[in-house]
Amino acid sequence: MPDASRPGAGRLAVPITPEDVARQPLGNGAVVLVRESRAAPAMTVRGYLRAGTACDPEGREGLALLTASLLTRGSASHTSESLGLALDSLGASLSVRADIEGVSFAVHCLSEDANTLLDLLVEVLTRPTFPEDETEKQRAKLITGIRESRLDTRAMADKTFREAAYPVGHPYQRPAEGEEETVARLTRADLAGFHGRWYHPRGCAFAVVGDVRAADVVTRLEASLARWGAGAPPDLAPVPAAGPGASVQRRTVAIPGKTQADIVLGVPGFTRTGADYYPAMMADLILGRLGLMGRLGATLRDEEGLAYYVYSQAQAGFLPGPWAVRAGVNPANLDRAIAGIVREIQGLQREPVRDGELEDAQDLLDIELFDLGLDYLLRYPGLIRAVTPEQIGAAAARYLRLDGYTVATAVPA
Repeated sequence: MPDASRPGAGRLAVPITPEDVARQPLGNGAVVLVRESRAAPAMTVRGYLRAGTACDPEGREGLALLTASLLTRGSASHTSESLGLALDSLGASLSVRADIEGVSFAVHCLSEDANTLLDLLVEVLTRPTFPEDETEKQRAKLITGIRESRLDTRAMADKTFREAAYPVGHPYQRPAEGEEETVARLTRADLAGFHGRWYHPRGCAFAVVGDVRAADVVTRLEASLARWGAGAPPDLAPVPAAGPGASVQRRTVAIPGKTQADIVLGVPGFTRTGADYYPAMMADLILGRLGLMGRLGATLRDEEGLAYYVYSQAQAGFLPGPWAVRAGVNPANLDRAIAGIVREIQGLQREPVRDGELEDAQDLLDIELFDLGLDYLLRYPGLIRAVTPEQIGAAAARYLRLDGYTVATAVPA
């Protein structure tokens, strides 16, 4: 490990600083960030807007996913086929996908094609046509995925966990892909209405990196986005509070024809902006991600042979996502595996850090990147180094409450 007593020892070579990035808010509320790089003659764009499945109206679950999947399937100037041919001819890529909290989009191309791809990106985001034939193809694909998930023990354990751990009306409580019947009833008017309501420039961000001039990118996007109206998007419906339950809950779903049981044991966790985000993420790293899946992997899988796979994952965003342990086991080992998971959580709360764990975890987390301000990578190592064993134990005890967790299992019928 680096000698921390030496000046500059262990310090990251920071790839992004405030001086490197041009940040330009546009008149309609969108924000453009550009970092010029001459490392390769290419441009990469990543972006985000708040139009995820949390915006799905009741009874129309699956609408956000279907809407996002159709943006590249037909626009004002391109059919799905012509857009694909245009991208192929340029050796470029363009994608849009929705998740629970938002929609992410991405572009990669040669620098000489930057203007063309920026225009294409804006077109698919702002002027989709939702052609009937493509809508039916994407609807069928989504319904097929829903049907297949019913026969997947991992998917069903996760769905059962969310339904039990989160209150009704919470975005994490309902399936992001919807149900077969809700997807089947979606109409073109639903798609167009959702797009018009939620695809809005205010709160939308474009991050551009590559062999481009920042001023040129900003000018191009400002011109292309001029028709995307200003004003404020609608407010999301109030989200019910979520946290550990008043008691332990256990739910089991049986699936015919399976030989493996899957476990999801956890709680609604914490947000990305919460005060204890860093200690909680360190706790998660030590519990089930560090090295070969942390303490869980070392004990349940390697020492005791109770699990085919086991890991923990904390999903922290604008909302408190699940903090859960996931494992695949022989059905004969189901109860022993659950008891082992609980034992390791208890151990984390009593003994947050063992020899070498904190230093290893800090070094690993140093490489994570988050969009938290242009000086974030300068501050990040200090934030991580400031985390103490006591804070880790407190975060584990606060969220991974052993009197209020939910455990969901999907087992052979």
